[in-house]
Amino acid sequence: MTLPLLGLALERRPSDSLAPLLAAMYRWCVPAAIDPAAGEPAAVLATAVSAGRVPAGRPLALWASSLEEAGSAVAGRAAAIVADEPAIVDAVGDRGVLAATGGYAASRAPVSPFVRQRLRRARGLPEVAVLEQAGDGWRWPGLADPLADDLIETAMACASAVTVAEAGRLLEALAWGAPCVSDPASAQQVGAVPETHVLVGASPGQRRRLATGLAADQELASRLSWAGRRLVEQRHDADHAAMRLAGLLALRPSLPGGALASARLQLGLFGTPSNAKIARRFAEATAGVAVDEVR
Repeated sequence: MTLPLLGLALERRPSDSLAPLLAAMYRWCVPAAIDPAAGEPAAVLATAVSAGRVPAGRPLALWASSLEEAGSAVAGRAAAIVADEPAIVDAVGDRGVLAATGGYAASRAPVSPFVRQRLRRARGLPEVAVLEQAGDGWRWPGLADPLADDLIETAMACASAVTVAEAGRLLEALAWGAPCVSDPASAQQVGAVPETHVLVGASPGQRRRLATGLAADQELASRLSWAGRRLVEQRHDADHAAMRLAGLLALRPSLPGGALASARLQLGLFGTPSNAKIARRFAEATAGVAVDEVR
């Protein structure tokens, strides 16, 4: 497998907020400082002051530290604008990539309210079950004691709604697709918009009442479930950000053996399980085709 080179022209040590994104990029390319001895990069990630070092014809990703840089002439010719400020990313539209620092989405599959309902029935749980983060731990309806730590994420994936007052735990619940009720500070910290991504209550009692109503409103629960998961992917997942940046810069690993070998690699890079329907259909469609027949 050959990974393309992503040249770095940052003029300074990468910030802590950029480092997780660069680490995640190793699935798609090799990020390294521009060096003539290493060969021509397939694309370049540069700051505004060093963008002039980008070889002609190479896609440019601009690391922007302000709205002014994001609106500069250099930014106008960039295929991607990378920043650690959500306001900058929002301002540049489809070219924006947030330097996410988390990995919440990659290890958690979203579970829709309809599927949650079926899971609760299969496990003998109540039809409506609100998971609550209380002062002494996580509370599940009908249980006298708080949940053990290793059961919390399972409960997040089954609950009708989740009340949570901690930013990190809120992101976990949203990554599972849980319809959530949170406190104002935690929602603001993760960039969740009240009524769009989560419901917000100032006190535990208010959050409990909102969660009860949310659990009974399938339309609202479905909308928050989808929007919350998208928020995690777009704002807080470094792997997702790396995938977007690789796509904007047209960075793709290649394999000896041509297009079929590369396509199989792409399925793996996107995290496709070997028993997934698309993987089986691809294998069936290409059975008997030699890799060197497709170039």
